[in-house]
Amino acid sequence: MGCPPPRTNRASLMVPMTAQPGDRPDYEQPPVGEVALAIQFQSAIGYRSHELAAFVERWSGELPKVLEKPPLTAMTVDFHGPAVELRVAEEPETPRLWLMNTEESRLLQIQQDRLVVNWRKLPLDTPYPRYETIRLFVVEAWEHLTTALRQLGRPVPEPSICEVQYVNHLDERSGWRSVGDTPAVIAPWGGSMSDDFLPPARQAAMSLLFDLPDGRGWLAAEGRSGELRDTRKVLTLNLVARGRAASPDLEGALDFMDLAHDWIVRGFTSITTSEAHKHWRRKR
Repeated sequence: MGCPPPRTNRASLMVPMTAQPGDRPDYEQPPVGEVALAIQFQSAIGYRSHELAAFVERWSGELPKVLEKPPLTAMTVDFHGPAVELRVAEEPETPRLWLMNTEESRLLQIQQDRLVVNWRKLPLDTPYPRYETIRLFVVEAWEHLTTALRQLGRPVPEPSICEVQYVNHLDERSGWRSVGDTPAVIAPWGGSMSDDFLPPARQAAMSLLFDLPDGRGWLAAEGRSGELRDTRKVLTLNLVARGRAASPDLEGALDFMDLAHDWIVRGFTSITTSEAHKHWRRKR
């Protein structure tokens, strides 16, 4: 595919954050296991399968692993649950690209109507790199995508719906070892029965939905007990914020993402207990 283009000067890609930290809670060791930032476009890019090489080439140095996946279903702002989305029929169906680094901790996804960047905690002892770093990944990915599209003679896509997702894994390092420990880490979780007839629960789940300010979208929080791939028992706390971009451009998409991140961090703190915050070394 030839040599990749020179690395982009990241300083030139900085777009000021609209939501400043202020008194937002902060933790030295947050239990974040995965982060995903997604931008859905007003309309499909319209690329052909043979043109996928143009996207792959621009990331061949940093993200050398390439996979093809079925496209994700279209996002809607109407709430049907974070995992329930509408399906967009497309003939013929072009694949979704997965571009990953060697450790598979950084993932870029490109499909006809979507750009998604993911950070994943791989290896499992990897520290969370913070939102600002992942946000910069979005900006850099957008720059590379739009450059490749211009070279293909395609118009620059217009952001419509955006999503920010944080997956937190609460295990024994968070004070959670079994379902019975859930009330100690999740504040709204009662966790007790009116009598002793039932044995200890094997699994537990929680679902909460909140409106973002000014009708800008929603924040959903879901908690569920289970196991990770390494068979470690965890309580997964998934926070997803979705809404419309403030304007049909990158700045409008980032404006929503900054708001979503702010609400996810504050919401995570509200949902979890003060005792759990000590395990994560809350700083403010």
